[in-house]
Amino acid sequence: MEKYKSLVAIVASTCFLFAAVGCSDARRQAEEYWHTGMERLNENDLSEAAACFQKSTELKPDFAPSYAGLGETSLRERDYASAEKYFSEALNLDSRIVSAIAGRGEARLGLGKYEEAVVDFNAALAIDSRRMATLGNRGFAYARLGKLDEALDDLNRCVENEPTQPCYYVNRGLLRQKREEYALGIEDLTKAIELERLNPMNFATRGRIYESAGNWDAALSDFNQALELDPECFSAYKYRGLHFKSLGDWDSALYDLTRAHELNPLDADVCFERAGVYKQLGRDAEAETDLERVDSLNDAYRTGSAQTTAREK
Repeated sequence: MEKYKSLVAIVASTCFLFAAVGCSDARRQAEEYWHTGMERLNENDLSEAAACFQKSTELKPDFAPSYAGLGETSLRERDYASAEKYFSEALNLDSRIVSAIAGRGEARLGLGKYEEAVVDFNAALAIDSRRMATLGNRGFAYARLGKLDEALDDLNRCVENEPTQPCYYVNRGLLRQKREEYALGIEDLTKAIELERLNPMNFATRGRIYESAGNWDAALSDFNQALELDPECFSAYKYRGLHFKSLGDWDSALYDLTRAHELNPLDADVCFERAGVYKQLGRDAEAETDLERVDSLNDAYRTGSAQTTAREK
């Protein structure tokens, strides 16, 4: 008890000293801006959240949570390079912020730094093994690294722990497609549709797996269903376009891939696939333009300078 009282006295005297030079006021104001930033973040008002977090760092440059807030804001904006930088700054100040560790892993996932992402996810899960979203992200990173068994283990755990979350069934379904376990993949996507029937991405994704399984009619039906739910579903146009391309229906493929490009001009795959369609139609100049776009987009993502301005749905 005496030791506890002595500690309180030391802390109190330190706070008094800081107050005398204005430090405690700066920290209090920084915390207030951080709290407001978190409120704006919860409302998904990203510009206001970023402004509050930035003001907090200016008032108290060693206040780690504000850098973590900037990282989360950048992550939601899909500015992965900035997110990685801010999360790293937060962790340099306080290595115990598990949300910053997991957030940096997610940013590195977006940048294609899969091995570094796994390191971060491992560190976050070592602190809190209940973080299912982090476990699911690690599974995705493992899949990108070709470690399909490890990926499946992670996604199985996610489904077991949170069986009503459709995203885990979607991700496991895509993994099973990669493992050529098409029936199981379709089963997972069907479950995701049962849980979230109005999400067009669920139908677009199941359509991809049906196509891989050679069930062309079911694939086309799912792509069409996705577009009925959302006439601006980028993924449905992209994958239906690829479906038509595989059938040699060049005009239909060109229409869908062009719509996909209009909805998300930053997708290099769409540009590459459309270039192939243009070639088949004898439109070589337009094919070359698309291939130049592919090179430009790939260079931007390699350097971390790409800006995501379109929704992928």
